Order: sequence, then C-alpha cells, then structure tokens
Amino acid sequence: MQFKLTYQFEPNPSTLQLSDSVLAIGSCFAQNIGELLVQHKFNALINPSGILFNPMSISQNLRNYLHPEDFEKSNSLFFHQELWHSWQHHGKISGSNELELKQEIDSIHASANEQLKKAKFLIITWGSAFVYEHKELKKVVANCHKVPNTQFHKRLLEPKEIVEDYIKLIHQIEAINPHIQVIWSISPVKYLRDGLHQNNLSKSVLFLALNQLLQEFPKHYYFPAFELVQDELRDYRFYEADFAHPTQQAIQYVWEQFVIHCIHSGAADILPKIAEIAQAMQHRPLHPETEAFQKFRLVQTEKIKKLQQEIPGINWEKELHFFAKT
Repeated sequence: MQFKLTYQFEPNPSTLQLSDSVLAIGSCFAQNIGELLVQHKFNALINPSGILFNPMSISQNLRNYLHPEDFEKSNSLFFHQELWHSWQHHGKISGSNELELKQEIDSIHASANEQLKKAKFLIITWGSAFVYEHKELKKVVANCHKVPNTQFHKRLLEPKEIVEDYIKLIHQIEAINPHIQVIWSISPVKYLRDGLHQNNLSKSVLFLALNQLLQEFPKHYYFPAFELVQDELRDYRFYEADFAHPTQQAIQYVWEQFVIHCIHSGAADILPKIAEIAQAMQHRPLHPETEAFQKFRLVQTEKIKKLQQEIPGINWEKELHFFAKT
C-alpha cells in the first residue's frame, strides 16, 4: 500500500565533479546545500554577499560580481544604529568603519568575480517574490537593516519583470563564462511573516518566472528542492518548530537527492569517505593522551593520505593539521 507520492525527476545531464568550481547564491536553502558541497571538498563559494531572498537582489549581486567597479557608483552604503550597512548585502556584511566595509565588499566582489569566471555551475535559489523598495532611492534592497518600514514600499514582483531581468543577466554571465550551467531551485522555506496565502502567491510568481526562463535557456537545470520537501516529505515533522524552515533531516534528504541527480557517480562514490573524515573531526576525546586516541589520529591521517591518492588536487591541509595537533 502506498501512502505518499514519490517525486520523480530527470537527473542533470551535466554532473558535478569534485574538481569543478561552484558559486551558490540565494536563500538559506542555497546556503544549506552549498555548505554541504564545501563539507564534501567541492570548490564552492557560498553566498558571498550573505543570504539573499528575492530574485532582484540576487541578480543585482551577480551583476556586482560581473562588474565590481559598478558598486562604487551605486550609493548603497549608509549609517544606521552605529553601523555602516549596504542596501545590496546581508546584515552580516556590516561594520563600524566605512572604509573597512568598502574594502571588505571590494574583496568579496573580487573573489566572487574570479569564481564566476571559472565556475562550471551556478546554483541560484529564489526564496520570495516580495521585495522592499527604498522610497527615496527607488531601488529594491536586499536587506532593510532594521530601518523603519515607512522608508520602504513592499510589493510583489511580476513574473515578466523577473524574466526580462534574468534573460539579460544570463546572457551577461555566459559572455564571460560560456560553459557555465545554472542549477535553479526555489526554496521550500515558508515566509510566514507574509501570511500563508501571500507566501503561496509569492512562490507561484517564482515558478511562473522560472518556467519561462527554463524554456528560454534549456541547457540550464531545475532542481526541485521545493517539491521534495512540500510534496514528497509533506509533513510538519520535517520542519523546525517555527513550521517554516526544513529540519536537518529534510535538508539531508534533499542533499541525498542532489547527489543522485546532480553529482557524477564517480564523485558520489567517494563522498561517504570524505564525510567520514569530516565526522571524525567532530570527535572530542576525553583522554587525548591515551594510546587509543593516538591510534585514532593515525588512522584518520592514513585515510586522508589514501584519499589524496584517489582524488589528487583536493586540499586536505586543514584536516591533516587537525589530526596532527589534537
């Protein structure tokens, strides 16, 4: 007897190798998958500008990476509640010194520019179609930074404006990196502050826009993170206590599907071995002076050296240093 639907979808014709460079940008779900890629030794740069939710702020940041010099002309820095902030970046990229913040942002854009030029995959996760426009600047902001909401106009994007913006953006990206593939996804996170009905409207706008973009750019790929959580798992036990964010168990399930559908089988076979090393690094011995723990260190070091032979080019310096000093 069947008690649930199983979501069936085609694997990505282009699969990730451990040697491939990846740039992931967007909502906290892009952050979750991106962190798992980094944990498994992929060359991935994750949300350089911090977590971003709406398509327009994501596209603006990608343009900043394409043309870092343009940010200087954007008039995006401002001072509020003892800190300097950027209208185009997440709150984690704020600081007490304006010059230091500019330098940090310049460094972020430069490294993201390099990653975008060489990346084989660009993971974009949209979270919400609602945007906040600064009334005076007449620009969509990525983060309101606790500025009074009277300074913003909240509105729901139209699918058409998202599509028109991203058609131009994808052509700009492909002009500097013609081999890149976008892996799109829509976040299963519920934005309950907007209310359930408004959240559903928002997700509908994202789906309509993405459907048109996939027709416009058939070489790119849609990974159904939203459907896997909403339709296949389909139970609030897979959400945190806020009923909005997927649990670690749900994220792990989506990651497993990502491995099956988006990662080369040869790389996928090695990922459990890499995960074992990462898990071993979480081990905190009660008695590090014992012979048993010294043996544990040597075993992990030998595992790493064996993996170095199997997959040359992967940087294991941090792990080797960890097991040498513990």
